[in-house]
Amino acid sequence: MSDQSRYLKSDKLITAHYGEEYEHYYNAVVPPVFMNSLNVFETIDEYYDFDRTDKHKYCYGRVQNPTVRILEDKIAALEHGAGALAFASGMAAATTAVLTVCKTGSHVICIHNSYGPLKDFLTGYCKEHMNITTSFVKGDCVEEFEESITDKTVLIVLESPSSLVFSLQDIEAVSRIAKKHEALVYIDNTFCTPIYQQPLTLGADIVMHTTSKYIGGHSDIIGGILAVKDSALMKKLTANRELLGGIAGPMEAWLMIRGLRTMAVRIAQHQETAMAVARFLETHPKVKNVYYPGLESHPQYQLMKKQQSGNTGLLSFEIHGTLKDAEKVAESLQIFKIGVSWGGFESLAFLPHARMEENACEALGGSQNIIRIHCGLEGTEALISDLESALAQI
Repeated sequence: MSDQSRYLKSDKLITAHYGEEYEHYYNAVVPPVFMNSLNVFETIDEYYDFDRTDKHKYCYGRVQNPTVRILEDKIAALEHGAGALAFASGMAAATTAVLTVCKTGSHVICIHNSYGPLKDFLTGYCKEHMNITTSFVKGDCVEEFEESITDKTVLIVLESPSSLVFSLQDIEAVSRIAKKHEALVYIDNTFCTPIYQQPLTLGADIVMHTTSKYIGGHSDIIGGILAVKDSALMKKLTANRELLGGIAGPMEAWLMIRGLRTMAVRIAQHQETAMAVARFLETHPKVKNVYYPGLESHPQYQLMKKQQSGNTGLLSFEIHGTLKDAEKVAESLQIFKIGVSWGGFESLAFLPHARMEENACEALGGSQNIIRIHCGLEGTEALISDLESALAQI
């Protein structure tokens, strides 16, 4: 087996080469896509006795796949974890994590601004079928977590920064509280990617990525990743992924590997553009608030500097005006297209609160007219010009 340790010296070496054993693929510089649904054996005993932890032994596509394994090895190395698992979607990853950690009657603490479908899963399916209760906290005050913990709390759900108003949680402090109460910390790390934040090193137990965002980077896949620091938890998650059937397909995994190779370069450009756009918006007379952790005006800027090494291309802003004005701004944009996702090459705009009641918006830290934008790779000057023209329409 190749010595892979030499690639652990930097994130760029990991994304470029780690986990790839060229001698096993006829020295191809790009590993093949293993599209097979199963692997065959010489004898019955070889089938029953094969070691699932052996990277050169495979059985069935719902359990493991060589292309998927390369992706998982890279993510585990980037997150400094004991292992990683690739899923067919971010929700498949998130729900598998919850179902693995929780049992009937468990209690979960979740930040208000976490991913909407995950909150729906906790308050809908989990409550109805498993009697799981969920307490929601704002998350910017560590004491909230301590006050919300009960003797049934098994999981704390974080998303730092959150992907709407970009509030942060102190991962290290929350993890200390969780450990004291024998609960686990789950965090969505999609915004930062493993390049700009490694929550496992700060004390978190489970890290999730929606790989349709920066890991994929080209808006052509759906996928998810879990990375963990505990081998026993990794074993449980692996068994449950097999039972629930949520493994990523080999073609999607191959595309994620391709995305990883350029991720560090892409997110650096996304960050540079987003910073320039955020500063432009911050000084615009028609803009009321700008939400971006990289701005020194962000209320948690010092916490950001403590636990992140960078930011990416997503930010939000509010205008001085009505919801109709905000809709007019979004619909006047030419380069920014209206779309709910982010993390790809393209620039996007969306009004996530447009159909919500104002009091519900305020509880989440924003207003109805908050506009979330993703700054793509079309060029900083072009995006600022597009925003300037759209804002001139109100």
